[in-house]
Amino acid sequence: MSSALAIVVVTMFIGDIISTLSKGRIPQMLVVAVIFLIGYWTIFPKDILDIAGITTLANIMMSFILIHVGTMFNIKDILNEWKVVVTTLAAVAGIVLVILIFGTLLFGKETAFTAAAPMTGGGMAALIMKDAATAAGLPELGMLAMMIFIMHGFFGFPLTATFLGKESQRLLNVFRQNNHEQSETPAQKTDNTVENIDENNNNYRPFYEMVPERFQTPTYYLALLAILGFVCSKITEITGINNAIVQVFVGIILSYVGLLEPKLMDKTASSGILNLALFASFMSSFAMATWDVLIALLIKIVVLMVLALIAIFISTYFLGKLFGYSPQMTFVIGLNCFLGFPFNFALTTEAIKGATDDPAEINYLTAYLMPKMIIAGIVSVSLVSAILAGVFASIAFT
Repeated sequence: MSSALAIVVVTMFIGDIISTLSKGRIPQMLVVAVIFLIGYWTIFPKDILDIAGITTLANIMMSFILIHVGTMFNIKDILNEWKVVVTTLAAVAGIVLVILIFGTLLFGKETAFTAAAPMTGGGMAALIMKDAATAAGLPELGMLAMMIFIMHGFFGFPLTATFLGKESQRLLNVFRQNNHEQSETPAQKTDNTVENIDENNNNYRPFYEMVPERFQTPTYYLALLAILGFVCSKITEITGINNAIVQVFVGIILSYVGLLEPKLMDKTASSGILNLALFASFMSSFAMATWDVLIALLIKIVVLMVLALIAIFISTYFLGKLFGYSPQMTFVIGLNCFLGFPFNFALTTEAIKGATDDPAEINYLTAYLMPKMIIAGIVSVSLVSAILAGVFASIAFT
């Protein structure tokens, strides 16, 4: 176990190093996938993840992570950036529609449904579809879902960097033409309704703040997540609703009413090892991979990715015009389906630094761009894609 665990963790670290040095242009998971493929074809035992205990840790994480994702859904932020939410949902809808129609015509129903949810973003969506495909006796489709997640960066990163750079320059031109006298940046505009809600609830104190601080230990948060994970599994048994969907909505509802605090997993002091186990577990899909299977899957992925990019552009272009966004801003919002946090944050920061070194201009660009990118990533990658995966996993293999 110790040697297998060391190999897995060092492999993940190598991927982390290369991703950091390349500023995210070479995704960590791509590096890890290549190492695992070579390892499986040479010296790695096919069950190395089981030997290392990674599979068990990943299963624990699976019972926690989507509840945690639900708690990240901030109603106030969503209301402030509702145009971003609508644009992102339009991009997701466009991707799903195009992939289901043309993917089915080109590659069949099972491939199209397996690809649709991961194509809208998120490792969790890919993992849900991988598990469903493997359970149906179609491991190659599980591999397809994983490879879509891994390959997103190759398509999304350079396009996002290019269009963010153009949008940053456009915004700077407006800012400079107005002699640096912008009275209010777009991101500082607030919804009066939200402000009134906040004013009327100044005395409101959420339940989680009533828990004495001395009891707010990692064990307390782990206990909460374990109990809620059990409750979600029972709801799934009773209703038949996919567990991923149940977990997300339980997290949203309990966070909204004040029973759970945001980003619950961060409080457990164990998110590092559990996240590592979750992402390392993706590599189980490649244990039985052959070169011929990989080439066939790559061809499908390139075709599906191009279709998805066309869908993003078409489904958001006119909506962006209606909302007053530039074409490049609209496309970048949709491209968050290929990004998610922290990549959208890193790419936005890099684009802003590349555009100017003036503090006032940096603040202006950050105030406008960053909220839109983060909200779009949360809606597409963290929330909607997982829900779609829960729905499509029940449809794809029946």
